Amino acid sequence: MVNGNGWSERGRVNFVLPGFAICSHAPVPMARPSLAPSVEDLVRDACRGAAGPLRELLLRRGGLPGPRPNLKLAEATAQALVSGGDEGRRLLEEMRTMGDNEAPAGSAFPIFPMVGVLGLGVVAARAQDEGHLKVALRALHDHADDGRREVRDAVVAALGLALKAQPLRTLEGLEGWSDGYFHAELMLQALSDPGMTQHLQDVRLPLVRVQEAFALAAGAPRAHQRTHGYRALLRTMSGAIATLGTRFPHPVAQWVEEHAQVATKDLLAVLNTSLDQLSSGGLRRGDAQSMHEALDAAVPPPRDPRWD
Repeated sequence: MVNGNGWSERGRVNFVLPGFAICSHAPVPMARPSLAPSVEDLVRDACRGAAGPLRELLLRRGGLPGPRPNLKLAEATAQALVSGGDEGRRLLEEMRTMGDNEAPAGSAFPIFPMVGVLGLGVVAARAQDEGHLKVALRALHDHADDGRREVRDAVVAALGLALKAQPLRTLEGLEGWSDGYFHAELMLQALSDPGMTQHLQDVRLPLVRVQEAFALAAGAPRAHQRTHGYRALLRTMSGAIATLGTRFPHPVAQWVEEHAQVATKDLLAVLNTSLDQLSSGGLRRGDAQSMHEALDAAVPPPRDPRWD
């Protein structure tokens, strides 16, 4: 399927290696090519209707398929497109809404929806008012359960852009993200970035968001506890608590002690894992001791329904 700008065209591209001409004999050196155009130049051309070169750059250097997509390139493209006015944002929307048929997992093409999703993060980071920020966050929420790992990774990166630029407003806007396991997991992944915590003055709002994810896991039906989303949420939660505790050790230690009393077996394991990570990271002995005592005291008797 090919759209107006050819983003979803999946045919092979033929090109000549730089510095050589095609002939029937040995390659003949040609004149040194000029410097490659910048991402900003390619985005400018795309906004004028010539999207092919930008498209080919993203396919060639996007790092897909593979475990390490080129987030730096995707973000730079998103930044330039957001700055490209109405046409740039139209192209972002076109890329963001590419589904599995146009950009299937395991191919090079998910780089396009990644750019579109990162564009939402740029918009959120630059938002001058709460309304625009919330609109961008709601759109990101819609991508949090995308079946393509690459797109979910872009959601985390987009949240990171917003959190670093506008931490308090973004944290407030993340209320409601614990309505699903994948959504809560991606939110906690973004909160697990040590670079993000440097932009925080206190830990109150981050702990509110962690509390919401904690409550989601605590209330999970037995059938949900075997799902990938539930297990992924637990793994991510321990890292988020440890990251916040490294920056704000005493209030996080108090939070862990309080929540140990209502933790399920799975969540008690999460809190213990967080404590292990904090202890290896240099947690004060007094905080570590009080957390150990609270977690030990929280282990229920064998017949407690939390263990069933």
